[in-house]
Order: sequence, then C-alpha cells, then structure tokens
Amino acid sequence: MRRRTAESGHGRRLPALQLLIVCAIAGVVAALAIPAFGGQAKRSILRQNAQTLALQVQTDLALDLSTVYVADSDGAAADDDDIQALSTELSGALRSRAAGRFVNPFSGSGAVVCAGAPPTSSDLARPAVWITDDQHYAYAQFKSSAVTRSQLAGTLVVAFVTRDGVGTVDVFFVDGAGERSSLAAALALSGGD
Repeated sequence: MRRRTAESGHGRRLPALQLLIVCAIAGVVAALAIPAFGGQAKRSILRQNAQTLALQVQTDLALDLSTVYVADSDGAAADDDDIQALSTELSGALRSRAAGRFVNPFSGSGAVVCAGAPPTSSDLARPAVWITDDQHYAYAQFKSSAVTRSQLAGTLVVAFVTRDGVGTVDVFFVDGAGERSSLAAALALSGGD
C-alpha cells in the first residue's frame, strides 16, 4: 500500500511541474510580445493624432488668419497689434481643447508649446504638440539626435517653414526613437499676412 501512495504522490507532482514550466514559457513570450504591441499602439495613436491635427490646421487656414508665425513669448506684442496669427489661434484652440485633446503617449504630457526652439525644461520636454518656425525642424530637414529623443519623442510637430520661397506648414510626429514619422500634411500658406 505504501508503494502506491508514494507513486501517486510522485504522479501529482509531475503535472504541477509541467504547469509551472508552461506558465514560465508563457510569461517569457508575453514579456517579449507586449512591448512590441504597445509600441505599435502608440504609433497608431500618434498617426491618428497627426492626421487630426493636420485637419485642424487646414480649418484654421480657411479662417484667413495671418500666416506670420508668432511664438507664445511674442503673444503680448501680437495682442497689442490685434494680429490674429494662425500659430497663436492654433495653440489657443489646442490649449482650451476646442480643437481636441492631444496627449503624448510616451510622456503623458498634454502640453502645447508654441516656441521657436525645442522645449528644454523638464516640465515641457516631450509635449503633446510643438508649434515652431525653426527651419531645422521642418520635415525635410528633421534630424534625429539624442536631443530630439529626449525632448520630442511622441510629440506632434507643426512647423511653419519656407520652402523654395513658399510658406508651408508641415505636420508630422516624432516617434519613440526620436525619428520623424511620415508627413501627415504639408499645407501651403497663402495671403493673410
């Protein structure tokens, strides 16, 4: 009788060990697969947000606003001159969420920065949207570096640039690796100055 009891105890331990091995293998597979799917989801969100933002810029362009770029720091001067600039209207609509709510999926920031230089302070790094007129950040000239990875990963970029003498607004996003995405829109600026 004892022999059967010992054998039956050994028989119960083997399936438990097999179950632990299967769980360990499943855990390893999940640990490898989940980050890959998470990265794809964040890229998909950014792609959709860039398209939505491009539509908002197109809508604002139809309002016949001034296409002169005005940064937030120049906003007081713009208010004094009663200039309704496209850049300030866009940043105001984004901040008030009248144009939707955008969140950087890598940092969780909902900040909207309208400045010539990339945001450097820790509270503004990796904003949801950066509106700029810096030619270095135009879609065609955009270069990935350690700076762009730390400051702009996951950011939607609206760049007011001049290309071949024509004013253009480029709308795209910077992915998690600090690389530019495909161009969501290159909208020509006309009149309104």
